[in-house]
Amino acid sequence: MACSKDHRYFSQFSALPYAQDDAKNDRHKCAGCAYAEGVKDALNGGQKSPTLPSCIPESQAGTVRHKDAYQAYCEGYQQGTKLNN
Repeated sequence: MACSKDHRYFSQFSALPYAQDDAKNDRHKCAGCAYAEGVKDALNGGQKSPTLPSCIPESQAGTVRHKDAYQAYCEGYQQGTKLNN
C-alpha cells in the first residue's frame, strides 16, 4: 500500500534526518503517516511504540522521501502529548 495523502509534501518533514541505512526498515515508509500515528497514539493515551507501527504505508514522494519515519512518529507522539496536557 502506498500513501497518497498531501502531507507527503509538507515542509515540516524536510528537517527529518534521512534513514540512510534502512536499519529500522523505515526508509521507504511515509513519515507523514508515521507522524500522524504518533499523535494518535499519544492522544489515545497509548504507550509510545519502540518500533514503527506496521500500519504505516510506503511513500517515495515529496519531502518524506527516504526520511526517518520512526523519528517522525516520535515527533508526532511528542506533539500529541503536548496537546493532551
